This record gives sequence, C-alpha cells and structure tokens, in this order.
Amino acid sequence: MRHKIGVPRGILRHITLILLNETPLSGSEISEEIYSYMEWKPSPGSIYPLLSNLQEEGLIEPAEDSDPTLKRFSLTKKGEIEIEIHRHHDQEIRNRSKNIRKIYWQLLRRMSERLYESYVALQDQIEKTYSSSEDMEGLKAILDEATSKLRKMVENNIE
Repeated sequence: MRHKIGVPRGILRHITLILLNETPLSGSEISEEIYSYMEWKPSPGSIYPLLSNLQEEGLIEPAEDSDPTLKRFSLTKKGEIEIEIHRHHDQEIRNRSKNIRKIYWQLLRRMSERLYESYVALQDQIEKTYSSSEDMEGLKAILDEATSKLRKMVENNIE
C-alpha cells in the first residue's frame, strides 16, 4: 500500500540539497534516505530531473567516487548558499506539522483541548531546548524519564 503525503512544494529540492551537503549521494540513495525519514519515496521521475536541474544551476556537481556504477553528487559552494537562502522551509515544515498533529489528536483522537495544550507545550519546549541547549544527554534523560512514567501509566491501566 502506498502512502500519500502532502509534501510542501519545493521541499524535495531543499531536502536533496541538505542531504548532499552531508555526503555525496546518487539519485537512488537520495530516494532511500528520504524514505528512511518518512514513508514517502520520491520517484526516479522526480529525483533525476531535479538532480539535472540542480547541476545546471551549479548547485551540485558529480563527486569523485570509487564505485563507477553510481553517479554520486555533492554540493558546491553555491549550493551551500542556496541552503541558507531557503531556511524558511524549516518554519513551513513546523507549521504543517503543527496543523497535522492538531487534526490527528483533537479531531481524530478526540483529545481534550486542555490536554492538547499541554502536549503542544511539551513538544514546543522540547524543540526550544534542543535548539538552545548543548546538554543533549540531560534532554535525553528527561525524555526517557517521561517515557518511562507514561509507560507505567499504560501498564497500570491494562492491569
């Protein structure tokens, strides 16, 4: 069964540039990497014309590779600048995510407004803490503790 996802316009371009900024990849590797993050796999008809356009624009270039069977690409300096210019997609993704989680939790799961506000506040605080803190182990410990307490609540309700 194929999953349909509302992917924001231009996001495939943005994600591809970000992935190529990390390591040289081929078109098929880009598709697989995107699929590892979400249950959506761009088709070759989307990836290869995009790679061709990015190369024509000077944002990516073929990478030297030890595997001659794969044509991998890497980001150019111009491509790095392009990523910075398009950081507005980050906020677009956050906004879309907030809308989807509200539909899911309040409309489909019938979560009360009061509980939903606490849930959103927790997610927002996690994001702020992650963005501004260097104590990732401390953040992980807090999240692990909260997860453990929630598991115990579920186990107690089952028994």
